[in-house]
Amino acid sequence: MRTRGKAAVVVAAVLLTGCTAGGTGTGGQARPPASSAPAPGASASAGACPDSGVRVTLGDTEAALGQRALSVFLDNCGGRPFEVSGYPDVAVLDAEREELDVTVRLGTHAVDGGTERSVFTLQPGQRAKSGVLWRNTVTRSDVVATSGAYLRVTPARGAAPQAVAPHDGPLDLGNTDAVEVTPWAPYTP
Repeated sequence: MRTRGKAAVVVAAVLLTGCTAGGTGTGGQARPPASSAPAPGASASAGACPDSGVRVTLGDTEAALGQRALSVFLDNCGGRPFEVSGYPDVAVLDAEREELDVTVRLGTHAVDGGTERSVFTLQPGQRAKSGVLWRNTVTRSDVVATSGAYLRVTPARGAAPQAVAPHDGPLDLGNTDAVEVTPWAPYTP
């Protein structure tokens, strides 16, 4: 009896590992690789700071019960202060970097309690954080589920948009075709 219990634990661990480490996790669809190509508006050198003086990066996608949350970071990699206000301008792109028909809602009561937007200055070396949230809900089998490969993020008015790929898989929107965006906030680890 103990051997069966141990075997069940090992099988469960192997299955979970297959789903998270190298598994597709998208119903058999391969995940798009994270692109090392420069983002629109960024210079060709991966280590170079965009002309705007700020760089957009993505954190890990957190997932539970069909809800997804992706951290969006804004780093001041330039030499001058950068004013941050409100929400990033976000669009979901396909693998060819074409914009998908996805509704973007500003604010979410589910996670941030409806936090109001603020205005603050990001000094060189400082970081701000926003979030993109969505549900992976499939309600119709006759409609192809939406899967975004990139986010196009415009950090502020006048700054060039930057396309960034989640490093841990696509934006698996199911049939919801909607994301919610939280306002920028100062970030301290």
